[in-house]
Amino acid sequence: MKKALTVAVALGLVVGLIAAPASAKKKKKKAKPVATTFYMHGPTTVGEVDGANWFSNLGAAPSPFTMDETEPTDPVPDSMTFTNPALNDQCTGLPAAFPSFQGNLAGTIKGDATLVAHFASAPGTIKARIWADVPMFSCNEAYIEPASEVDVELPSGQGEVEIVFPDLNLKAVTGISVEILAPSGTDWGGQIGRLLYDSPAALTRLEFNCIPASGKSCVPS
Repeated sequence: MKKALTVAVALGLVVGLIAAPASAKKKKKKAKPVATTFYMHGPTTVGEVDGANWFSNLGAAPSPFTMDETEPTDPVPDSMTFTNPALNDQCTGLPAAFPSFQGNLAGTIKGDATLVAHFASAPGTIKARIWADVPMFSCNEAYIEPASEVDVELPSGQGEVEIVFPDLNLKAVTGISVEILAPSGTDWGGQIGRLLYDSPAALTRLEFNCIPASGKSCVPS
């Protein structure tokens, strides 16, 4: 009896040792965040022209201002004002009034996202906003609060500013949006200037870590 029990225990240990590696293999590896950089782009040198063309289609099209992993090569930067006191700042992007960039993304932004932006401006405070999966040009009652909104202190003259959207856990199914603007209406405090982008001379970009929804990248191919 004791011999039979000893054999049974020994067999159980052997089976357990064999099964353990097999079950370990079944555990899914936890996805790691991937360092991602989106560069800001525009169709023409003057962003107001691009915004007006977008508005002529009644805002039905995606924003003409895009962001992706392609580094710009044009030696001359594009630019657009971030000040339009008469137009609506309660929109999920308004390309006719403010720089409003869209990029395709499928994954979750984890931690800080840093917007490295180039400006030509007078000193002042403006705002930067980031969203995931919102329709461009949803305004007033349809306005969706951004995942993060931060104040931006601008230098005098031309310079680079690092804008941090802190501690994000932002899941995107189709894409993200970024808007840069001075408040409008009675909230406008006299801020004036332009955002510069789409050039190695003004490398405005968004840097973040992202856990892909699938595969090895958050950027759909």
